[in-house]
Amino acid sequence: MKSKVKDYMTDRVVTVSPQDTIGRARNLMLERKIRRLVVVDEDNRVVGIITATDLAKALAKRGAPWRWRNPEDSLVDRFMTRNPVTIGPDEDIFEASKSMVKMKIGGLPVTKESRLIGILTETDITRFFAENVRGTYKVRDLMSDRYTVVSPNTSLKKVAKLITSDRGGRVLIVGVSEDYLGIITEGDVALWEPNLAKRYVLIPSRTGRISIDVKVKTARHLMRSIDVRLTAEEDAAKAARMMIEWNTSALPVFEGSELVGVIDKKGIVKGVADVSY
Repeated sequence: MKSKVKDYMTDRVVTVSPQDTIGRARNLMLERKIRRLVVVDEDNRVVGIITATDLAKALAKRGAPWRWRNPEDSLVDRFMTRNPVTIGPDEDIFEASKSMVKMKIGGLPVTKESRLIGILTETDITRFFAENVRGTYKVRDLMSDRYTVVSPNTSLKKVAKLITSDRGGRVLIVGVSEDYLGIITEGDVALWEPNLAKRYVLIPSRTGRISIDVKVKTARHLMRSIDVRLTAEEDAAKAARMMIEWNTSALPVFEGSELVGVIDKKGIVKGVADVSY
């Protein structure tokens, strides 16, 4: 019997209004340890979705000091994806995965009679994979080479730009010399304290405002030291289980001490989409 969306969806969905601020959205993500919020109207109808990636892109656009605006004061309506793809609770989870891969999205709001009742995310499908798709793929089948290596002293602003670029995309690996130190994902960047990234402090003076340099916080302050040594020949279901246990969206893959790739939840979802049961 095939699994349905309702068997793995999260039914307690955290929502925001289009008129809520980015600051409130960010705080909700921090409090609930989630990476996306469904945007609904007063009738609980889905009008948009806002993700940690959207917040990362907003933060990465900070310009010169005299152009600074606090991104937390901006409205969700400005950065959300409008009219997102939705799915019904009785749809097949394999078909749901295919939709996520095709649309290049990380979550599907679940609706019934046009009202929001849940959400199916990459994390939910990763949990499904860990429980039901054992022995089907090795890590090498699903891993990616789309990552960027930087030193631990790289500024958070540069990290944000790398992660939201075409090359950085899914995940950023942090290393120094040849030694792996830690990992930063797009969700980590989106939820950092914005004050950490400011390079200048504006000070009033008799001749107007002046700016002074302050110590810039770096990748070292944000990276997660996950001491996992997955190899390319291990069962991908083990990687999926570890992502759930470690609450991370990506893990590094090694051959001996050499970093050779990354396996992430997007790869896991693609694996589910390609399975035929």
